[in-house]
Amino acid sequence: MGVVERRTLDQVLDFLRGRQKPSGMLSWGVLDTAPDEYCTETSSEYVAALTLLGLDDEALPKALFLREQQLPNGAWAEVHSHIPKAFQTESSVTGFALLALLGLDLDPKDLDGALEFLDQARRPEGHFGLNWYYYSTYYYLIRPAVAALAQLGHHSAVAHACEFVLSQQRADGSWYTEVDGFGEYSSPEQHTALALETLAYAGMDAGHLAVRRGLLWLLARQRPDGSWDGGSYPYPDTGTYRSFRATQHIFTTAQVLAVLHRLAALEGLLDTHI
Repeated sequence: MGVVERRTLDQVLDFLRGRQKPSGMLSWGVLDTAPDEYCTETSSEYVAALTLLGLDDEALPKALFLREQQLPNGAWAEVHSHIPKAFQTESSVTGFALLALLGLDLDPKDLDGALEFLDQARRPEGHFGLNWYYYSTYYYLIRPAVAALAQLGHHSAVAHACEFVLSQQRADGSWYTEVDGFGEYSSPEQHTALALETLAYAGMDAGHLAVRRGLLWLLARQRPDGSWDGGSYPYPDTGTYRSFRATQHIFTTAQVLAVLHRLAALEGLLDTHI
C-alpha cells in the first residue's frame, strides 16, 4: 500500500472511530440518535471492513457485542428509533450480522435459529421480500442473506435465490425493481450492482452469461466523473416523507466496486475471505 493510500485509509478509520457509540457500533446518516442506538447493518459492515484490513483485535470486541444481540427467534434487529419497528428485523440485518461473525470465525449464539429465521423469511419464489425502507429492491435484502447462506454451505437455498435473481434480469442485461407509488427513485445501476453481488456471492463469475451481460451493461453506465448514478432514496411521496430526498450515487458506486472486487476474487486475482 502506498503512502497516499495509507494516509487516506487512516483518515477514514479515524472518521469511523470518532463516530462509534459506547458499544463500538455505528449509526447512519446525520440524525441524532441515543447512545445505545445503532444500525446493525452499518456496524456489521464496519466489523467486516476492520477484519479485511487485518485489524482483528479491533474488530473482535465489536463482533462479540453483535453476537450477544441475537434475538430469541434467531434474528438480529436494527436498534435504531428512526427505523419503523415493523422493518427492524428484515433478512438483510441477520445476513450482515452473520457475515461479520463468520469473517472472524465466530459462531452465532444460535446458528440453527438464525438459519430457521432466514428460511422462514425466504419467499416461495426464492427472494426475501421487498421493503421500500431497504431501497425498494429485492436485491438489497437478498444479497447479504445469500452471502451468509453460501458461506454456511446451504447451497439449496442459495440456488433457489439465484434462480429468482436470474429470472428477473432484463433484456439489456440490467436489473430493476419497479414499485408503484414511489415514482423516480433508486437506479437500475444500483439494483444491477446488488443483483450481481448476489450472484457473485453464490459463486457465479464473469464466465456466466447472465453475469457477463450484467457486468458489461454496468461498466458502460459509468459516468464521466467516475461514479455510477444511484438515483434517490425511495421515500414514498406522502406528507411525512415528501421533503426527504437523498441521492444514492456514493452508495451505488461503492456497490459497483464491491461487485468488481468479488468477481476479481472469484477469478483468483485477489486474496479475500469475505
